Amino acid sequence: MKLYLYRSAPQAYLADFKQHYLLHNIKAVRLLSRVWFGIAAIVLVSNMLFDYSSQFAGAAIYRYAYSSYAILGLLVFVADSVLRRRPSAQTYSVYRFIYLMYAFVFAITCLLMSVAVQGSPINNMTMYLLGLSLVAVLIVLELKEVLLLSLLVEATFVAGVTLLDLTMDRLIMNQTGSVFLILFFFLISRLNYSFRANHFMQLRQIEEKNLELESLSKAKTDILGIVAHDLQGPFNNIEMMAKLLQKKTMPEDQEIRMHEMILKCCQSSKTIINDLLEMARYEQKENFDFEPHDLNQVLEEIEEDWQLQLKETRQLSVQKAGAALLIQLDKYKFKRVLDNLISNAVKFTQDKGRIDIFLQKNEQEVLLKISDNGVGIPQDMRQHLFKPFSRAGRSGVRGERSVGLGLSITRTLVEQHGGTIDVDTEQQQGTTFCITLPIHT
Repeated sequence: MKLYLYRSAPQAYLADFKQHYLLHNIKAVRLLSRVWFGIAAIVLVSNMLFDYSSQFAGAAIYRYAYSSYAILGLLVFVADSVLRRRPSAQTYSVYRFIYLMYAFVFAITCLLMSVAVQGSPINNMTMYLLGLSLVAVLIVLELKEVLLLSLLVEATFVAGVTLLDLTMDRLIMNQTGSVFLILFFFLISRLNYSFRANHFMQLRQIEEKNLELESLSKAKTDILGIVAHDLQGPFNNIEMMAKLLQKKTMPEDQEIRMHEMILKCCQSSKTIINDLLEMARYEQKENFDFEPHDLNQVLEEIEEDWQLQLKETRQLSVQKAGAALLIQLDKYKFKRVLDNLISNAVKFTQDKGRIDIFLQKNEQEVLLKISDNGVGIPQDMRQHLFKPFSRAGRSGVRGERSVGLGLSITRTLVEQHGGTIDVDTEQQQGTTFCITLPIHT
């Protein structure tokens, strides 16, 4: 359990935690005020039947204390009833004031009952200790609130003790005892705050995990449905053409076309399955083999490979960083990132179009841009761009099919390298993918 003795709960949870414990404090003060109102009512009614003042000293102080419990409980009940019937924007602020004031008056009233015994708190601090303990355990207080209550209660104790006819040694003993109890109150209150904050954060994290699991489960169901649909088409075609080949005698050239179509359907299905397996494998970071590589050298290898593939159908330009740029990479997997983005640029860029790769070193990161002057990405597709099997998957300018996994795999690989990927695009103006990678010194 993390202790929050001198600080609040983490900022990410603080606002929700305050809302949570405010509701708890309201319930706690309702319970405490009604219980002590009932006890006070019983004592005060019985005092009308029996003369306590003739039985022991200090009965008048007890009577004042129980009257305070009764009046305070009644005030809390009335205020609570009004706030429930007429809620407003200030309701929670008023409730906060109520439970702080109740905590203070309750502790002081318990202190008064301690004074009732032989005129000196040190003779019996049981009620004083009980009052502080109940406030510390039942009411969740922020650090500033605990300090404020501690100072107010101690100041009231000091002022009250000076009114008693006590010797110096008694005065010192009373002050020492009160300081000890205030420190005890502070410690118990902060432990209570820490326990409830940890419990709240654990519940919230469990809720977040459950939502994440639900989202993953839904995504898995959606992906399976899409995969089943995408695989069903090629397999249906294969089955239909295989039956035709079995039942009918056809010209040799038509039979060759049938065989080519079957091969194409098999290759399409194989691509979908391989991409799925690849995406699952890349999500496990332990499968990565990170080593320092010069990113300039990696770009040179990529440029050489793609210049051979493009055969001057596109203009590929690579601008490397001035000096060697060592980055922790899994070279094979990062080359897959670049291949995916360049392939994507080729797919959506007309013949003789331009593809530019730009590498730049900043203070603590590397910026890598892959730009093209192709058809760009429609506005409604951008939010789905990096999602697997999303509707952002579309055919290229020459009708190339898209499974819809390439950019999802790309983002996964970039994030596994500790980087980020963003896109800047204008329809019919081109697209730029920006990758940032951290520099590990």
